[in-house]
Amino acid sequence: MAASKLATPEEILDEIGEDFLTCPICLEQYKNPKILPCYHTFCQQCLEKLVEKTGSLNCPNCQKSVQLPEDRVAGLDNNFNMNSMLEFVKKRAEEVSHQSERKCEFCEETEASVFCVDCEQYYCEVCSEKIHKKMKRAAMHEILTVEEYKKGKSKRQHGKATANCTVHPNNEIKYYCNTCRIPICSECTIIDHRAPDHNHRYLQEVADECNKELSVLVEKLKVKAREVDQSTAVVKDACKKVIEQCMVNKQKVRKQKDALIDKIEKEERKLIEKLDTDCSLQVKGLESDVSDLELKYENLISTCSFTETLMHHGNAAQLVSKSQSVRARLEELVAMDTKPSTEHEVVEFFPSDDITTDGMLGLLKSDVCISQCTVDNIPKCLLKGESINLLITTKDRSGKPVFPRQAVKVTLTKPDGSKTNLYVTDYRDGTYTVTANTDMDGKYQVAMTIGNQEVPGSPFEIPVIKGLVKTLGKKGNNKGEFDYPLDLTINNDGDLVVADFNNHRIQIIDFDGNWKKTFEYTHFEKSFLPMDVAVSADDRYFMTDFNNKQVIVSDEDGEVITTFGQNELKHPRGISISPLDGAVYVTVWDGKFGDKTDKGGHCIRKYTEYGQYIKSFCKYGEENGEFEGPYLIVHDKQELLFVADCGNSRIQVFNADDQFLYKFGIPGKEDGQLYGPCGIYLDSTDRYVYVSDCNHRIQKFDKSGRFICRVDRKEDGLKYPRGLMMTDSVPRKMIVADRDNHCIKMFVL
Repeated sequence: MAASKLATPEEILDEIGEDFLTCPICLEQYKNPKILPCYHTFCQQCLEKLVEKTGSLNCPNCQKSVQLPEDRVAGLDNNFNMNSMLEFVKKRAEEVSHQSERKCEFCEETEASVFCVDCEQYYCEVCSEKIHKKMKRAAMHEILTVEEYKKGKSKRQHGKATANCTVHPNNEIKYYCNTCRIPICSECTIIDHRAPDHNHRYLQEVADECNKELSVLVEKLKVKAREVDQSTAVVKDACKKVIEQCMVNKQKVRKQKDALIDKIEKEERKLIEKLDTDCSLQVKGLESDVSDLELKYENLISTCSFTETLMHHGNAAQLVSKSQSVRARLEELVAMDTKPSTEHEVVEFFPSDDITTDGMLGLLKSDVCISQCTVDNIPKCLLKGESINLLITTKDRSGKPVFPRQAVKVTLTKPDGSKTNLYVTDYRDGTYTVTANTDMDGKYQVAMTIGNQEVPGSPFEIPVIKGLVKTLGKKGNNKGEFDYPLDLTINNDGDLVVADFNNHRIQIIDFDGNWKKTFEYTHFEKSFLPMDVAVSADDRYFMTDFNNKQVIVSDEDGEVITTFGQNELKHPRGISISPLDGAVYVTVWDGKFGDKTDKGGHCIRKYTEYGQYIKSFCKYGEENGEFEGPYLIVHDKQELLFVADCGNSRIQVFNADDQFLYKFGIPGKEDGQLYGPCGIYLDSTDRYVYVSDCNHRIQKFDKSGRFICRVDRKEDGLKYPRGLMMTDSVPRKMIVADRDNHCIKMFVL
């Protein structure tokens, strides 16, 4: 068999990687390589030089600290793999140098055809088959053809150094004691590790298993290495972006610097120009004063000279004849004002403490003329809860707004005599604003001073009122007019929705009484008679139709979506939508009391938001949970239901499970008593209950029923008020459907 050409040392190095065999310190091929705990390898001599120089050892690659053994660097682990690699390269180099054909190392006659990697011997085919393979110890040896070996196809192609037994140095380690978990030689198997007390395996078999286990970990390590490589790329990209962003930010800084310089220069020009203008005006005024004073001086001197000449050189007749006119002239000049007509205006520059504010350089402050200062937006009257918003302008003698050197202060005095210093917003251009809230009715006083001088007109008196403030509509059937308005609510657009009973319609108006829309329904069997109306969160209108014994549901334009309740409702009145689940509650009452009433018709019907009947609860009577004429109803935020029990002159409260909780109110016409309560409302705080009754009044209670106050006055002239509604915005307004006055009235609370 012809021998093939062996790989050259250069080719072997290319396969392995030349850097793999090079020490990172001396950059030469390893000499006695030592491996550190971090698995980085260096020449022993190189490490010894590092220790000698620094007194300690840190890995030159990763800088990890290394704890040296007693015998220092020499005691570190040898890198046997690297030694094997170096030996392999050396051996292959020697083989390359021997280009002659190989002979069988057993018979030494026939040309070798195979190579035993484990024995590291060449055999001919006959010796390999008949002798070598029949040896028990060679059963696991790796046999390659000479061509395969030359091409480096061995699973252990880089060669491995044989290891000798430390107990029997002349014996190669070929076995592994499973019992003691150490490699042993053949002699050990019959002396110190004798069967059956010890279990033996071929060392290569154990090594192959180790290879498999380590291969799995190596693959994981390679994945981790790829992750690190990718992370490195990400970090490098981030580094690049940081540098790029730094350059961008530098440009922004320079641009901002240029902009600020430009702004400062513009501000400088503006301030200098203003100073020049003010100076010019003042100089012109002062020069005019000088001219006036010089003229006065001239008159004084010439008159003195004339008089003295007359006195000393004129004859008696001349003196007497001129004395009267001269005396008049002298008295006129003595009384003459010799002070300058224009006082010196002080303009001073105050450097800014904060260059981030407007006026980076500072501000020019002047003396103000208190008589020229003005206060605008002073209201003649306010509603309780409204705010006072005033504008103050500080001016100089010429009436021009100036930034004053003096402080602007504003004090509010309430009707109860308490005083508050108000916060003044300074716009740095001679204008100021101040805002104050009114939380009680009566006369408020606003005092303003500039540099301890009161502004003309200060203190300003502003009356604040509560009670009835507006009446919307009158009796009629035109737009914005009413005939028996029974209830009202506020829709999602902030407009009033009114159940206009005798006009057979729902009207929508704004808070000034301007008509917006009308809902009219003429296609039902009987005329539409709306008793109450509620608006859901999704803009659906729920209306109780007394005549047709139903609830009508429409969209925001009045188009009917559905109707329901015809089978259960005999005389529907009040309606309320649960804030939690959208359930619809409807009160039923025929409007009669005592024996004449339909005693089966005093209850509350409950429906889903889509009109499916759920149940009815309560009945006719005067016990807890019984009604005589349930009228309007309302839910609070916790889904408690408050019912105006008209015939029993009380308010009843039910929980979310429609069970009676408590009641309040006793019959009577005194404050805190109830006389036929019809309308009821809870404010947005969920703390107070407002009730309208047949004693032509509106009363305020807390939720437990404790009387707070009466909202209206007798002179307000309510006549059978019904539905109630309140605005959430300040000032808080109570809106009332004044039934028999055919209008809507608004009260400020």
